[in-house]
Amino acid sequence: MDTSHVLPLTIITSSKTTFVSIIPRHIFAEKELHKESTMKKYTLIAGILIILNSASAQSNHTIILTKTEKDVIPEGITIDPFKGTIYVSSIAHKKIIGIDSNGVNQDFITTNQDGFLEGLGMKIDAKKHWLWAVSNEKQDNWFISKLHAFDLRTHSVKQQYILKDTTRHLWNDLIIHPNGKVYITDTYGSSIYQVDPEKQKLDVFLKDSLIAWPNGICFNANKKIYVATYSHGLIQLDPATKKLSQVKGYTDSVKAYNLDGLIYWNNTIIGVYNGAADNKDNAIVQYSLNDAGNKIVSERTIDKGNEHFHEPTTAALLGSKLFVLANSYLSAYNTNHESVNSIEDKLGPVTILVYELK
Repeated sequence: MDTSHVLPLTIITSSKTTFVSIIPRHIFAEKELHKESTMKKYTLIAGILIILNSASAQSNHTIILTKTEKDVIPEGITIDPFKGTIYVSSIAHKKIIGIDSNGVNQDFITTNQDGFLEGLGMKIDAKKHWLWAVSNEKQDNWFISKLHAFDLRTHSVKQQYILKDTTRHLWNDLIIHPNGKVYITDTYGSSIYQVDPEKQKLDVFLKDSLIAWPNGICFNANKKIYVATYSHGLIQLDPATKKLSQVKGYTDSVKAYNLDGLIYWNNTIIGVYNGAADNKDNAIVQYSLNDAGNKIVSERTIDKGNEHFHEPTTAALLGSKLFVLANSYLSAYNTNHESVNSIEDKLGPVTILVYELK
C-alpha cells in the first residue's frame, strides 16, 4: 500500500482509543448525496403509537403513527427481535429514537450523544444486544463517517469507528454478517468497508466499479450479500471470494437501479424505491429469486403511491412483518439546502407502514 495517501483512523471502544493508519484516500465521483443540518437543542417528546387498518392501491397494511417531532428527517430503521422495540435514526436531530411495544417514543440516544452525527442505516446484533448505526457529517472541508455500537440495555457506546477525510465518504447502510463481520456501504466511495468487532479493526473490504454508488445491503441464507447500487442495480457479492455479479431478471430497470433499503426474506429481496419525482410513483418492490439466488424470476409491487409516502427510505423485518419508514421528507429537506428551518409545516412525525409478507 502506498502510505503517502493514508489517513489516520480513530477506533474508540468502551475501554480504549487507538490510532492506526490503514485507510487510503480515493477519488470519488461528483454525485452529491450528503445531508447537512444545523444542530439544535431539542427536548424529549414522548409519543403514542396509533395502528390503523388501511388499504393502498396494492396491499393491506397497518400504519404506525407516532408523536415524534415533525422535523426528525428519519432515515434508518431497525427492530429489537426480543422486545419488538422499533429504532429510527434522525438526520436533522442527530439521534436515535425508540418506539416501545406500548407505542411510547423516547430518545434512545440524545442529540450528538457520543458524537453521533446525521443518522442513517442501523442493524441490531441480537447476540450481543448491540445496536449498530452509521452517521455522517461534512464539517468544513472534512467528510466524517462513523460506525457506532450501542448497548441496548445501557445505551452506552461499546465500539466506535471514525473515518475523517477531505475526499467524500458517506457510510450509508450496514449488515451484521453471520461471519461476525460488519459490512458498510460507502455511497460516495463506491466501496464496502469491513469491521471485525473482535479485533476492533476497520478496513476497505472492496472497491469496484460494479458497486459504484452503493446504498442498501442485505444477505441470504447462503451468506451471499446483496447490494443496491445506483450504477448497476442489484449486485450479489460472495464475501468469501469477493466475487461480484449483477442480479438480472427485473422488469422495471428504473426501480431496480434506484433502490434504497434492502431486506432479504424467504428467497426474495424487498427494496424500497424512492427515486420517483412524485411520491405517487414511489414503491415497495419484492423480487423472487431462483434457487441459486443470482437471478430474479419474478417481481411484484407490495405497495405504490401510498398516501403516507414522503420519500420512504429503509425497512426492517420482524418475523414475516415488514416495517417500512414511510416519511423521511428528504426531498423537502434537500430542496431547503439540507435544513428544516422554515419548512416545519411541510413535515410530520415519524410514520411506519407494516406489511404482512407472503
